[in-house]
Amino acid sequence: MGFFTDAYDLFSVSIVARLLGRIYYTEPGTLPPAVSASVTGVALVGTLCGQLFFGWLGDKMGWKKMYGMTLLIMVLGFGISGDYPLSATIMAEYANKKTRDAFVAAVFAMQGFGMLFSSINCFNNV
Repeated sequence: MGFFTDAYDLFSVSIVARLLGRIYYTEPGTLPPAVSASVTGVALVGTLCGQLFFGWLGDKMGWKKMYGMTLLIMVLGFGISGDYPLSATIMAEYANKKTRDAFVAAVFAMQGFGMLFSSINCFNNV
């Protein structure tokens, strides 16, 4: 779930920035470069901070407890990115030896599905 939501969040930001340009800047129809960079930058900085914070907290308090907390704190970028380092770790830690590689591969495959669904959702709302 973490890789899906993280990819969905990160890959929909550029499409959302284009939509914001169409809504609020009707003259040229695109966001000014500084505003577009700010929108994208805030999402990336929030992701980085969330991954570092929840990864560190997961080491201190336990992976399972923090994974549940990140599911409750799905604030744009921050809580979603907390799922990113925890999902693969939990899957690798608790899967049995025979199916561990398939389960970890499935976790990483969710990133592709997140990218696909963000594109589909954003283009349906254009």
